[in-house]
Amino acid sequence: MENQKLITLITEEEIKAAITKAGTDIGKRYEDQQLIIVAELSTSFIFIADLIRELPIDATIQFVTTYNENEELLIDLGLKKTLKGKNVLIANDILNKGTRLEKLYNLVKKEEPANVQILNLIEKNNKERTVHLESTSLFKLEDVFIVGYGLTYNESYRGLKGIYSLSIEE
Repeated sequence: MENQKLITLITEEEIKAAITKAGTDIGKRYEDQQLIIVAELSTSFIFIADLIRELPIDATIQFVTTYNENEELLIDLGLKKTLKGKNVLIANDILNKGTRLEKLYNLVKKEEPANVQILNLIEKNNKERTVHLESTSLFKLEDVFIVGYGLTYNESYRGLKGIYSLSIEE
C-alpha cells in the first residue's frame, strides 16, 4: 500500500445524511407495508446495515452472492421466502456498466414481485453503460476507481468510513 494514494470523494457525514434521507423517503413510499431489500452481500453489507437502521418500516433482507463476474447471481434461499407479490428494493453499491444489476433485476422480476425499485449508493458516469434501468442514486461520480465503505481493492480499504478514489503510483 506504499504507493497508493487516497483522495476523499464522499465523507462519512455525507454518506450518513444521504442514507438518512433515503430511509425517510423509502419509509414514506412504503408506509404500513413490508419491504424486502435484495442486495449483493460482499460489497453492499455496510450500505444495507446503515440503510435498514434508517427505515421506519418493516424490512427484511435477502442477500445474493456470486463468486465472479461470469457466474449467475442466486438469491440466498436461507430465508425460504418468495418475492411474489412483495415490495422489493434492490440496493446496489455501484452502478457502473449495469450488467450485474440487470442480471439481479431480471432474477427478481422472475419471482413476480408487486413492484421493484432500485437504489444505488453510487452511480458512475460510465460511457460504456448499455443497461438503462430506472433507479435512484445517492451519489454520482466520474468513472474513477473507488474504495471504502465496503468497497475494496485486493480486499483492503473496506472499513474506511468514507469513499475515496484510489490511485496507484509507480
